[in-house]
Amino acid sequence: MPAPRSAPANRDSTAPVSMRGVAVGATAVILVIACLGAVAWYAGWFRRPEDPRVVAIGDLMRDLLEKERRRTGPATFMTAIERVSGIVTVGMKVNELPQDLRPRVMPLAMGVMMDHLDDRMNAYFALRTSEDRTRFIDGELAQMDFLKRAFEAQGKGGGGPDGRPGGDKGPRGPDGGPSSGSGQTREQRFTKWVLDRTTPEKRARLSEYIGAFERRIAQTGRKPL
Repeated sequence: MPAPRSAPANRDSTAPVSMRGVAVGATAVILVIACLGAVAWYAGWFRRPEDPRVVAIGDLMRDLLEKERRRTGPATFMTAIERVSGIVTVGMKVNELPQDLRPRVMPLAMGVMMDHLDDRMNAYFALRTSEDRTRFIDGELAQMDFLKRAFEAQGKGGGGPDGRPGGDKGPRGPDGGPSSGSGQTREQRFTKWVLDRTTPEKRARLSEYIGAFERRIAQTGRKPL
């Protein structure tokens, strides 16, 4: 009988590693580095630090929002004066920024504005009866009237949130905001800008909310917002 075949000898641990093994190892290292880099990026390790002036303006806007959230009771002309004073202060701070820094404020402003809008919509939809919702809208419209008067009292002529006469609501042009020359009113451009940047569910809620305002304005014979 032939002698049994002996088992192959173990390879020398010092033998050269195959090129395929090198490639697999290098790919694994690259993937690990890429993952760590992504984590570092999202953690803000490699991002350019925001200008402290922009950060300060963002803090001012969030402080205005928190004051509004803490406010209780019906709107008055004096509370409107206080709000307008804060809004104009923010506008002055923005105007003091260099031109290249001003666009960085807009995402902060829009974030605060959308948070405020969410607060008002949540309060509206939490009401169960049409009578309560109508009273809520009447209160909001009264507050808008007070704000308009407060702007006029400060010589702003009902200007926008940046303190400029007739200031637009939202960014303009290539930055993604409403642009002029579209044949629409400022309010229509702003509404479209907001609706285009929300989820379908939120868009439906917002459309219903704005529609309730428009119907109440028509019922009471008020001028459009």
